[in-house]
Amino acid sequence: MAVLGEVDAVNGRALGRYVERHTRSSRQLVLDLRAVEFFGTAAFTALYYTNVHCTRSDVDWVIVGSRAVRRLLRICDPHGELPLVDDLSSALLRLDRLARCHHPVVWTGRSGWHTDNRPQTRADTSVAS
Repeated sequence: MAVLGEVDAVNGRALGRYVERHTRSSRQLVLDLRAVEFFGTAAFTALYYTNVHCTRSDVDWVIVGSRAVRRLLRICDPHGELPLVDDLSSALLRLDRLARCHHPVVWTGRSGWHTDNRPQTRADTSVAS
């Protein structure tokens, strides 16, 4: 998912809602903010909201940020809790690694909930755009 221009108090909440709506059927998300020229504190709130939503929905996600995004995250996220990466190839590599580590939990009538330890195939994983 790519964002262009400015993210501020006017549209930060809309960004969070847009991400939520478009990750309902996805397992992975790359939030491409490389073309963002201004990133206000309300935009940080949108990223925090996205992080909570993705965690609750079991969606792996990463942020590819512009200089403006990185500057604000250095201040608002000094411990690096949000999944910021340097470039798109790093983002895809990280999501690929995370997808290989997941062991889905499945329900069967006989044994109840259990972990499906079969290795996932490339077709089992996808990156939202």
